[in-house]
Amino acid sequence: MESNSIEKLLESILQEISLLTVQTKAIAIKNFNAEYLATDVRKKAYEKFDGEKTLKEISDELGCSLRTLQVFSASLIEDNLVDFTMQGNSKILSKNISKIAVYYAQKELTKEDIDDGQV
Repeated sequence: MESNSIEKLLESILQEISLLTVQTKAIAIKNFNAEYLATDVRKKAYEKFDGEKTLKEISDELGCSLRTLQVFSASLIEDNLVDFTMQGNSKILSKNISKIAVYYAQKELTKEDIDDGQV
C-alpha cells in the first residue's frame, strides 16, 4: 500500500513539473523563432531537422545553397540548440526543445545577474 502512495505522489510531482515547464518552453520557442528562424529558408530547414536527413539532402529539397544551411546549423550547434550526429562528413541535425528552453533560461538568468550588477 505504501508503494501505491509513493507512485501517486510521484505522478503528482511529474504533473506539476510538466505544468511549470510548459510556460518556460513556450517562451523559449517564441524567442527562438524570433532570433533563429527569421527567414523562410531557416524556418523550412529547421522543420526538416529530423535526425535522418543530411544538410545536403535538405538543401536539395529546399532548393537553397548547402553553405546557407551550414552557416545556420553551425550557429545552432555552437549555441547547443540542436542535437547532431555525423554520417561520414555530413551533419544530421534534430530538434531538441529542451535544449532551447535551457538556452533561454540561462540567457535570462545571465541577464538578471547583469541587471543586478553581479556580473
